Amino acid sequence: MAQALPMQQRLSWPERLAWMICAMPELLKSFAWDAFVLFFYAQVVGLSGWLIGLAISIIIVFDTLVDPWIGALSDRLTGTRLGRRHSLMFAAILPFTIGIAMVFAPPTGMAQMQILAWLLGWGLLARCGISFWTVPAYALGGELTSDEQERRLVAVLRNMGNQLIILTVPAIAFGVFFVHTAAFPRPQLNPAPYPGFGLFVAGLGGALMLIGALGTMRRARLVEAADRSPTVNGAHTGPVAVLQTLIGAMKITPNVGKLLAVAFLVLFVNSVINQLSLHLATYFWQLDPTWTPRLLMAATFGSVFAMFLSPLFLKMFSSRRAMTLGLTAFFSAQGLAILLPLSGIAPAAGSAAIGLLIGSLRFLGGLAYGLYVVPFNVVTYEIGDEHEYNTGHAAQGTVASFMFIGLQLGSGAVALLAGSFLGLIAFPVGLPVEAMPPEKVRALAWFVLTLIALAGGTMAWLVGTFRIDAVKVAAIRSLRAAESS
Repeated sequence: MAQALPMQQRLSWPERLAWMICAMPELLKSFAWDAFVLFFYAQVVGLSGWLIGLAISIIIVFDTLVDPWIGALSDRLTGTRLGRRHSLMFAAILPFTIGIAMVFAPPTGMAQMQILAWLLGWGLLARCGISFWTVPAYALGGELTSDEQERRLVAVLRNMGNQLIILTVPAIAFGVFFVHTAAFPRPQLNPAPYPGFGLFVAGLGGALMLIGALGTMRRARLVEAADRSPTVNGAHTGPVAVLQTLIGAMKITPNVGKLLAVAFLVLFVNSVINQLSLHLATYFWQLDPTWTPRLLMAATFGSVFAMFLSPLFLKMFSSRRAMTLGLTAFFSAQGLAILLPLSGIAPAAGSAAIGLLIGSLRFLGGLAYGLYVVPFNVVTYEIGDEHEYNTGHAAQGTVASFMFIGLQLGSGAVALLAGSFLGLIAFPVGLPVEAMPPEKVRALAWFVLTLIALAGGTMAWLVGTFRIDAVKVAAIRSLRAAESS
């Protein structure tokens, strides 16, 4: 690569920080949704587990159908004043903030079907709204630079933005909203803080989206002005046509289909852990209020620490090998947090020692996940380049939508399985810890452990099948560098 290019290909630090902020809204939504919605509606609001699984699954399926349309539209949108990515990103702010606030504020006294309708309607608005942000914002990351080292930094900054949210929001949630009281020693069982927490998530999410969009818009317009890729006819951007295009893309570039499958399994396991963490923390490990937020943040500390190790890790191993090693360690740590207590060789439930053990395993899991996610983001952008080479037109948005289809399906599958399983075993609603039947708690723990083991083994194998065409990736990078010079 020519020596004159790095100054053009490297982002300024304000642009880098704005890009990091662009990654935060999706993780903010994911934390609020995965950590609280299933527990809130099942144990606090009292919605049937079957209906929770049905509602969340419908939301995720609809969101999954919308994502590829958003990705293709984002690739092909031309002639807009704000640009092909940012037009959609700005449009996402209001629907998301309204939807997520209302999800956490259901009126009291509603019947089961009314609660179902509330969760379904506002959940659809929140989840589909954030998709108009996340898909084009993620695609933007693949276009900000063609420099290989800068691209790695872009991937690191995205993960840092994710970890900052997961590090700070649980502390705020349990330090400001879910506070121990005599009436509610496990404050997550208290219905009063949830509406305020929803407003906090909405306000913070809207502010982050606005700052991130404004900070990256100038760079994105320069990238789009230099892009000489042919524009595909907008008539082919309908949802059905886009889905047909995406199916064809898996044939043109097989790595795209593998990316979808890996993304599905990644979020499947993460959703198993996140959506049922409050159930396990409350009833299985019986953590006191000081350990519950530490548990939610421990993995983040590990992932932040991994950011310092990831450059050396990537020098030691190829991207694919780094992904496999990181995933194997991640699943092992998450599985041991369930298996050791089930086997009777962990400290007693409710003790400080069990909190320290689970927190330590979550830290190690977060460290392993952080070592996995940076090469995963790099590989995702390389697959976007490979597909662009194969098709001859911009493909980062389309490929990003494939990844998010996998993420949505993984989250939806867990919601359906978890809600259905809670209904199947008739998991009691709103009981204090001492009154919860132990056999129900153990059944839930075995359920979580089984899902982690099955999905983890499959994903570790699948990552080993990636084969990126380095020649095609290099050709696209060279073309972009020539266009921007």
